[in-house]
Amino acid sequence: MHPCLKDRVQKLPVLLLHQEEESLPFSEHKLHVEEEELEVEAQEAGHQVVVLLQAEEELHLSKFQISRHVLKNQYNLFFLHMFTCLAYMLYKKFEVYSMGWIDQVNLQDLKVTVAPSGGPIAVVRDDTKLTPVQTSGKPIIFIFSPSGELKSTIKWSGGKIVEINWSSSEELLCIQDDGSVSAYDIFGNYQNSFQMGQEAREMKIIDARTFPSSTGTGLVVLTTNFRFFVVNNIKDPRIRRFPDIPGVNIAPSCWAAIHGDDRQTRVIVAKEKDIYLLDYSEQHVAQKTPEISHHHLSIIAMAVSPCGKLVALLTDAGVIWIGSFDFRRKFCEHDAQCMLPAVQLVWCGSGAVVLNLGSVLLVLSPNRDNFTLILDSTSHVCPEVDGLRIITNSSHEFLQKVPLPNQEIFRIGSMSPGAILVEASREFQKRSHRAEEYIRLVKNQLEQAVIQCIQAAGNEWQPGVQKMLLRAAQLGKSFLFDKVDSELFVGMCQTLRILNAVRNYKIALPLTFQQYEQLGKTGLLNRLILRRQYSIAIQICQYLQMSEADGIPRVLTEWACYKIKHGLGKLDAEQLASEISAKLGTGSKVSYSSIALKAIECKQEKLAIRLLDFEHRASEQIPLLLKLGQEPQALAKAVESGDPNLIYYVLVVMKETYSADKFYMTIRHYPSVNALYAKLCRTIQMGSLEQIYEQEDNFNAQAILSVKDSYRAQKLENRSAMLTTAVKQYRQAKAEIAASLTEDQLKLLKTQSGYESKFGCPVIDVSLNDTLKLLMRRRDIKETEEMVKKFKVPERRLWWLKVTTFAEIGDWAELEKLSRLKKSPIGYEPFVDVCLQYNNVTEAQRYLPKVEEHLSIKYYVKAKLYTEAAQIAFQRRDTEALHYVQSRCSSNRDAVDMINSLIAKLANPSESQNKR
Repeated sequence: MHPCLKDRVQKLPVLLLHQEEESLPFSEHKLHVEEEELEVEAQEAGHQVVVLLQAEEELHLSKFQISRHVLKNQYNLFFLHMFTCLAYMLYKKFEVYSMGWIDQVNLQDLKVTVAPSGGPIAVVRDDTKLTPVQTSGKPIIFIFSPSGELKSTIKWSGGKIVEINWSSSEELLCIQDDGSVSAYDIFGNYQNSFQMGQEAREMKIIDARTFPSSTGTGLVVLTTNFRFFVVNNIKDPRIRRFPDIPGVNIAPSCWAAIHGDDRQTRVIVAKEKDIYLLDYSEQHVAQKTPEISHHHLSIIAMAVSPCGKLVALLTDAGVIWIGSFDFRRKFCEHDAQCMLPAVQLVWCGSGAVVLNLGSVLLVLSPNRDNFTLILDSTSHVCPEVDGLRIITNSSHEFLQKVPLPNQEIFRIGSMSPGAILVEASREFQKRSHRAEEYIRLVKNQLEQAVIQCIQAAGNEWQPGVQKMLLRAAQLGKSFLFDKVDSELFVGMCQTLRILNAVRNYKIALPLTFQQYEQLGKTGLLNRLILRRQYSIAIQICQYLQMSEADGIPRVLTEWACYKIKHGLGKLDAEQLASEISAKLGTGSKVSYSSIALKAIECKQEKLAIRLLDFEHRASEQIPLLLKLGQEPQALAKAVESGDPNLIYYVLVVMKETYSADKFYMTIRHYPSVNALYAKLCRTIQMGSLEQIYEQEDNFNAQAILSVKDSYRAQKLENRSAMLTTAVKQYRQAKAEIAASLTEDQLKLLKTQSGYESKFGCPVIDVSLNDTLKLLMRRRDIKETEEMVKKFKVPERRLWWLKVTTFAEIGDWAELEKLSRLKKSPIGYEPFVDVCLQYNNVTEAQRYLPKVEEHLSIKYYVKAKLYTEAAQIAFQRRDTEALHYVQSRCSSNRDAVDMINSLIAKLANPSESQNKR
């Protein structure tokens, strides 16, 4: 091999990337490239060549298997395709970003914490290491993007920092030794803080861990007296204490928090060789004894898998033990033989454990297989649900198990349906007839091949490989005639387009497909908003056609809130409101109330009031106007909305904050509000209606109110006084009829009071008619006549009262005497009615002849005197009346026959005369 080429190969870093083959046939996957050919290619490409070597001896890795394959890409460069084999699982490591902090950051001297799911990186000086500093003793926290771009710095001015960690919502938690926890966003802006309790404050904290919980992010702290305290959700910090660790009061050698499927948090604690499982819900301590065959004095590190089912332990003898989280089952035990002290023990997904020794990573699976990765500098590793992020001084890399679809397609010599379909697509691009031959090979497995290619495309990082797999899936779909759901293909294309966009180093959100599936569309949008990437967030909302609640209106609202927060002092309220409304529009579905609320938080009341003018939802607008003390404006908006509930709401608030005079003067300008307030007062007695009517000089309403109040009064004197007032108010309102009626009521009340004391029975609150009937039942004729004269009772009403009263008491003699007294002014029909009402037909027959002629037949029928009624109708030669009588007596056969004969006579008068 050419010497310069050999030097180049030794210096180039290993890139673990999938490659596709263009120059060789599909069947020749085991490629062997001659040295002479490589030298020619190197000269033609200007020495931009990456040569693949089988280097097991050079790398000193006994179980590395390297598939070597040269592929010329669109930039005429060559890449390496390499899988690292761990038992029957393939692992790949690829570079995500080349760090922008090269020559500026040395991880060896820093504490590093990395946010999960492609989040930012925070570093701070490690107090345990002696390093030269050029600033004061207070630490400075630097926050970088995943691509190494400096986002912000936090000049710490608080107490001693014990630990810094990221929450699941990308808030940086700074835990101090006095139990205070402060949260900052990725731009170093203070968010909130909370305390871990009085005992933690007094005893001081020496260690802390965050953990994902079912409600968000949890936090466990360890105090100097070796007690653990936990909050399951930092957004709602409810502090709980774990039971004390039994045994000698010494510091734990290591510990970890685990949040199980039962939503309970437990702490696994190692004290030298002993392991304890602490549970705060039951205040129970269980001692566990893992089966470790190697001799050891203590356990120095432990890690819990992302799934929460597996635990890895590292002993002081350098032995890694892997088993179930309850320590009942042992999967493997491996002597790492590490001479250097371990920096980290973490999980790579849930399939392998990684021991970080600084610049060397030892990867071990539960099947006892392992391999080693040599890095160019000190590293920090961050576990993810599907892999491991590796942060070094120069690069950001990702180590993960190769997903099964990708293994099936890219494995050397693979004859899986997906691999054959990829080769068919490659030949199809060349317009080769061999594409049809490959399609025939997988004719019966074409659906499986398409699904494999789609799934594999989602797991790939390079857009070129993604396109190659999607083209293969598209080719296979064309032969299936809709047997494969198109949504699967379209959805994957959409997802990859979004992931490729956010993975750009400027945005620096390196999400894998599995992380994106776990995070969801809304979670991705939240992260973009946190990074102030509003433009791409809006484009994603449009592309995915997201709902209004989670889509563009929400992004625009967040942008406006950011504009308010960072526009203070630069623009006045009017300019800022105009700029925001010009961007969002007045007819949009953006919540201006949320933006106004942010302005209130920033103490920009004028801006908030101006923004609320653009809010088209009165239910959101009015409460904030009231909060800002704009009651008249809130009342006007409520009236415009036409919603009585909103008007009531404003009235209640105004009643509490305004003086009486100001309140009534404000609402009098709105007649509808006045009416609603009066209704409200009548319903719940919220205030005095009298004050409203006095303000408006509404004497008629005042009088009505006085009359109503008189009936609520218990004492007769109070009632009389209120009625007297009502008379005066009616006079002022020039309602003479109402005044006269009220005077009559007052007289009646006084008269009834006298009768009540005289007769000893309740008379008050009954009507004039009932009072007269009472006197008639008592046969007090004198008092009856006086009442009639006093109240000018009309004669017709008096006769009606007498007829009904005599019938009620059964005084038929008095009733007859009344009928003979003079001609009845009400006719004699009422006499018949009351007699029939009390089933006295005999008495009714006395008055039937006196009934009006046009009503006589009706009343005879009413008295069930059908024969007499028929005779009267026959005499009047009224056939219609005979039919009426017949219809009413259909059950009386004799009467029906008689009426039929009478009808026949009227129908044939000549025949009846001949019979005579």
